[in-house]
Amino acid sequence: MSFATPVIACTYSEIALKGRNRKMFLRKLLNNMQTALRGLGGVTIYHVESRLLVRLNDETQTAEAATRLHRVFGLQWVSPAIEVPRAELDAELAEDRETGHVPRLTQLCEAACQLTAESAGNARNFRINARRSDRSFGLNSLEIGAVVGAAVFHRYGLPGRMVEPDFVVDVLVLRASVLVFATKEQSFGGLPACSSGRTMVLLSGGIDSPVAAWMMMRRGSRADFVHFHSGRNADEADCAKIEELVRLLATWSPVPLHLHLVPVVPYETRAIGTIADRYDMVMFRRFMVRTAARLARRHKCLALVTGDSLGQVASQTLHNLAAISPDVSLPILRPLVGMDKHEITAWSHRTGLFNTSIKPYRDCCSIRSPRPILTARAIDLLRMSEEMGLEEAVREAADLAVRRDFAPL
Repeated sequence: MSFATPVIACTYSEIALKGRNRKMFLRKLLNNMQTALRGLGGVTIYHVESRLLVRLNDETQTAEAATRLHRVFGLQWVSPAIEVPRAELDAELAEDRETGHVPRLTQLCEAACQLTAESAGNARNFRINARRSDRSFGLNSLEIGAVVGAAVFHRYGLPGRMVEPDFVVDVLVLRASVLVFATKEQSFGGLPACSSGRTMVLLSGGIDSPVAAWMMMRRGSRADFVHFHSGRNADEADCAKIEELVRLLATWSPVPLHLHLVPVVPYETRAIGTIADRYDMVMFRRFMVRTAARLARRHKCLALVTGDSLGQVASQTLHNLAAISPDVSLPILRPLVGMDKHEITAWSHRTGLFNTSIKPYRDCCSIRSPRPILTARAIDLLRMSEEMGLEEAVREAADLAVRRDFAPL
């Protein structure tokens, strides 16, 4: 007996904790899953007992579909599965009881054996992990595990092991069917993309800010991006690395992402001869935050996002973070503020952003004064802002911004 595996079982976690808003989050998740699977053809998604079952017309596309679903925020586990109809199993169990025969669970055993042959590899032991979402099934979880486990042992001679086995076959009993799967890939959880409002991310050429953007996207935020370049216009600026980072982040989004390229010339022309070197870094950061806030309001973003980590560099001391934006009314979200560089780098690897993030790139912050003040005061920065005409620089820079769009892949 040979089974195809055109079913993918997906579970969500955090959405289950939602109360009256759960339907809204589920609807958004379903839409995002459909978008991720666009082009595969013949895909239907069913919400079955706190799980989302993805059925494909073409079983050869199962691996591709599972890979795409792995990038859908809101999903916790993605498992290609063999689906066995309950009606056939229930009829077989009833017959075994009438005749006094030991329960056979023929199709479940065959499915488990097929998965073992395909996926066990060099495993030295195994376990059957059986669960019943529907407790009306004729056998309990332990009995199901014993029957299916015995079949795998007799077929392949693989010993069972309950603690830390090399290979696990899951059996999940639902009301209408039973799912058997051996691949259970953990996804990234969070909330469905675009379910939590729009944010404007200050994107640099380093490791931190792309990770900050990804983390906010995982919380359901739709990200717009603003990057400050040293060219006189966007065509002169060498922003290929920045565009590649946004392109990578777009693979996690069901909607196009927008990148706003902003020149720093309006700041430079007003700061020269007015701003002392030790204040240049914090004033430049103030210029970026104020300009990003202006663009955010223009594009209906509800908050700013930065890659700040407390104390990591001079501009990110608590004094400077407080002094830079006392008059910015939008919330400034800093998802990395409590992380160290090792933790941020680990997330950069995990999300596939690292190799691009470490490519050589000289962003505007890297050419600022090497010895900035560590304890700036807001009152001093506000005074300097008036002296240099910062608001005019912000207005000019925002008006010169060029938008580029990146569609999901």
